[in-house]
Amino acid sequence: MFQFEPARKDGKIASPAARNDGRRDTTLRAFLVVVYTSAMKEELKQTIIANTENFDELERLYRANKDSFRSAIKELHEEDAANKTAAIWYSRLFYKEQKEKPKNVDLLKDIGIMVLLAFIAWLPIRYNTDNTIRPNKDLVIFLSSTVFSFMISLYFFLKKGFPIKELAVSATFHICAFFYLCFLYKKSFDSSQSTSNAFYFVFILFWFAAYLCYSGSTFKESTSLAVFIKISGELIVWYTIFFLGFLAVSFIILSLFEAIKIDYWKEWEENLIPYACCILPYASIYFIEKTKYQFTAILANIFLPVFLAGLAVFAVMSLFSETKPYSDRDTFILFNVLLVFVICFLTYSSLGSTESRFINICSLALAVITVLLDLYTLSATIYRISSFGISANKLTLLVTNITMLGNLVFILFRCFKEKSFKVPAEKIVVYLPAYAVLAFIVVFIFPFAFKFK
Repeated sequence: MFQFEPARKDGKIASPAARNDGRRDTTLRAFLVVVYTSAMKEELKQTIIANTENFDELERLYRANKDSFRSAIKELHEEDAANKTAAIWYSRLFYKEQKEKPKNVDLLKDIGIMVLLAFIAWLPIRYNTDNTIRPNKDLVIFLSSTVFSFMISLYFFLKKGFPIKELAVSATFHICAFFYLCFLYKKSFDSSQSTSNAFYFVFILFWFAAYLCYSGSTFKESTSLAVFIKISGELIVWYTIFFLGFLAVSFIILSLFEAIKIDYWKEWEENLIPYACCILPYASIYFIEKTKYQFTAILANIFLPVFLAGLAVFAVMSLFSETKPYSDRDTFILFNVLLVFVICFLTYSSLGSTESRFINICSLALAVITVLLDLYTLSATIYRISSFGISANKLTLLVTNITMLGNLVFILFRCFKEKSFKVPAEKIVVYLPAYAVLAFIVVFIFPFAFKFK
């Protein structure tokens, strides 16, 4: 094949030596450009290092030659990752926005978790509704509560960053509680006061077990406990709302089916209602976390003055009534239930953000009146023990009264120490672990102390 020699500017063909000289010149120029560029980049890097604290100068350098500045920052960051200025500029210049996961994915995941955990909690209840196989109705109910309590703890475990240690403690407690309740039931559930009390007070321990999984490593912080108490109150409110809504919608749908001669009432009663009872707590918690409503504190503040007035009238009238807690057992129990409601009112009222001086004064007055009422109830407890002898019920009520009295006195103490009618919830809830101690005594000590009688 023919090869055409490149022509020079004068039209003549260049010689081979001239062509080689041209290639060397091109290579030399490219080499010099690389050396110059490297020197300029190194100089720029040193300038950036020298002006680490001079942000205006760095901005000027960046705007003067963005490509060179980007290249220098990249090398600086790779060479010295501890250089904060280079790290900040690297994040600014090379930031890649991560695509957020579709919200539908998280929603479906949460729904799947709720459906699965509710199904596991529903199985013992479904077992209990089958008349052909249930051996002991009361036992299955309490054991179902144990399973449900652990499912709630597991839900918090899945939502709060996998606190393995706390979950292990909760799982161990629930397993021990499961077998312990079986043991108590076999001893004597129907005829034993100490055993019956243990079955009811164990729910307090279940609540603290759920709190342990909710809070994780922050379980000792009073702020975390105050938030969990608020969630518990909101859970009761929203669970009631959702359950009533479920009943209303179910009634309409089943009535429509009945109109076309299809009867699903029995299946609805045996399956859907128990399953709704199991899944609605999860739905309520999910709704509370997404909406951040505070209905419990609002309701407590709204009804607190009304409750205070009613309690004051009740206290005065009880002094002139012939029925006294000293002699009447039902009145005695009513007084104790009343004390529980008052403490709940005071606790949830402190969780609110109201600055109303009237509400705060009502809270203080309610605490004072309730202390007097608790002393009255405590004297009735001591009187009944001295008159009728000690029993598991009387001793349980005595210890409970003392614990609640301590709670009320602690609230008043915080009020006087803070020199304010309003005490932050974080400073009130620090007393609540005393109820865990109370529940532990009633559940694990009293049955053995009274020999399961």
